[in-house]
Amino acid sequence: MFESVIDAAATLASSETARDMGGYALAALAWAEAATVVGAAYAKRMIPLRMMAMSGNVLGVIVGLGTGSLPTIVKHAINFPLNATRMREMRRLIASVRQANESDLNIEWLKPFMHPRSLRATDLVFEKGDPATEAFVVVEGSIEIVECGAVLAPGDIFGEMALFTAHGTRTATARCASDVRLLVITYEQFEQLYFQNPEFGLYLVRLIVRRFEMNHRDAELESS
Repeated sequence: MFESVIDAAATLASSETARDMGGYALAALAWAEAATVVGAAYAKRMIPLRMMAMSGNVLGVIVGLGTGSLPTIVKHAINFPLNATRMREMRRLIASVRQANESDLNIEWLKPFMHPRSLRATDLVFEKGDPATEAFVVVEGSIEIVECGAVLAPGDIFGEMALFTAHGTRTATARCASDVRLLVITYEQFEQLYFQNPEFGLYLVRLIVRRFEMNHRDAELESS
């Protein structure tokens, strides 16, 4: 009896009906993979986009195996871990920003997106009125904001205010009070993080508000 079941299954598998069913299944998978591509293009946030792309990669590998298309298999097999890595990075960013929003606005989570720069004492980081394209974090040494006499210590972020000015120019002069090491992020990277992750936008708003509060408090102390 067992042999007859095997024979019946083999006959069905080799029949035209089975081939048609297999063709329909592959066509359905191909349409589903195409739908994930459209969904990824439509997604406005990075994590849904990556999840759609990963689903498309899985379906693409299956379709490639079914059709015997090696380029399709290789393309999706390579893209899947890349999409997974990017999604994991974005999840870590969101978690770090959420934690920063609940604490004292530390910028540790921003450092992986920045590159180092070293300057010597008395060097100007930028002058008032200069075109602004970068923001900075002090790693070592100190920075003086000349117009108000404020001194920035390691861990302080500066230069981000010009991102929100009407003409994109520096509103003050930053000078090295000692030899310094900085971390630098371009405004283009800043904007990418802002649009990819609304949590970062919230953090940035809080950072700007805190800077205005500090400037207002300093002005009040000087006038009292």
